[in-house]
Amino acid sequence: MARDNNVATTRRGFITTAGAGAAALAGCSSLQPSSGEYPSQNITYIVPFSQGGGTDTYARKIMPQVSNEMDNGIAIENVPGAASLKGTAEILRAKPDGYTFGGFNPPSTPISYLVYQLEWDITSGMPVCTYARTPYGIFANPEHNIEGLKDLVERYQSGEFTKFAGLGRGGIVNLAAIAMKNEYDLNYEQYVAYDGAGPAIKAAVSGEVPVVATTDTAAQSAVESGDLEAVSILSSDGSSVFPEAQSPSDAGFSSIDYIGQLTRCMFLPAETPTDIRDTLAESIKAALQTDEVQTWSEETGNAVEYGSHERAKKALEDSINTIPDRIDMSKIRS
Repeated sequence: MARDNNVATTRRGFITTAGAGAAALAGCSSLQPSSGEYPSQNITYIVPFSQGGGTDTYARKIMPQVSNEMDNGIAIENVPGAASLKGTAEILRAKPDGYTFGGFNPPSTPISYLVYQLEWDITSGMPVCTYARTPYGIFANPEHNIEGLKDLVERYQSGEFTKFAGLGRGGIVNLAAIAMKNEYDLNYEQYVAYDGAGPAIKAAVSGEVPVVATTDTAAQSAVESGDLEAVSILSSDGSSVFPEAQSPSDAGFSSIDYIGQLTRCMFLPAETPTDIRDTLAESIKAALQTDEVQTWSEETGNAVEYGSHERAKKALEDSINTIPDRIDMSKIRS
C-alpha cells in the first residue's frame, strides 16, 4: 500500500472579522523585494487556532527547532476565530517580507472557506511546504467484530447499524461521512455529532454508537487499550499509527483522499520573494529531522513528513476544487 479547534462564531461575527481580513488583503499587492540578509529580525508564526490543539502542538514542537536552524527568534501567535479563517486571513494579508507566516490544514480550513463563501481568495498565499499529515479513520467497538470497510458498509445497508459518530456538523469528519454515504452507500440514518474527539470516542467505547470517525492519533490510546479497533484509515497514504489498517482503495472502494486526511501546510503572504520562501523551507525541513522532533514524533504518533511547496499548493487547490464537485455544499450551509 502506498504511504506518500475550530472556534465557533456567529455568522454576523464571522462576516465582521472576515470582511476586515479581506479589506486588508487588498492592500498587500506590492512586491516587497528582499534586502540584506534574511532573517535580520524576529519572525511571527501564526496559528489560526487556540492553544492546545493539534496545529498549536505541532507549532510548539517544530518552531523552536526552526528558530535554532535560522539562528533567529520565532514567536508563535494564536489567532483563533471564524472557524480558523481569522488567523488565515492574517497570514495572507501580512507584509510579504518573510517576517510573518503561518500554518493551516487543507481540507479543514478550506471547508470553512467554502461554507462561508468569502470574497477573498484563500489560494492567493505563497505555499512554503507541508510538514505533516493527520489521517482520519473509522474505529469500532470490538464487540461488533467488524471485518473491514466492506463489512461495515454491508452492515449499514442491512440496517444492523444506523448511527455514525463523528465531530461537529459542517466540519471535515461530517463531510467525510457524507462522502462515504454518497460514494460507498454507507447508509447510516443518523450522523451523531460530538463536541470533540474525546466524547465521540467515549460514545463508541460505551456502545452508544457502533463506530466513530476521528484522527488516528486521537483514537490511538483507545485502540491500544483494546476499547476500539481500527476498521479503515480514510487516506490511501495510510497511517503511521496503524500501518496495517486498510484504506478504502485497499478494500475496493474509490479514494476519498481529498477529505480523508489533514495535510498540514505552511504559507507566506503572496508576493513574498521566493528566496525567503526557500530559506524558510530548508530550515523547516532540517528542523523536522532533528532528534528533538523525531523523538517527539515517535513517542506521540504525531507523524512529521516534509513536503515541497508544490505539494502544499496541490493540497489546498484540491480541497477548493474537489470538495464542491463531490459534496453538495448548499446542504452544509443550510
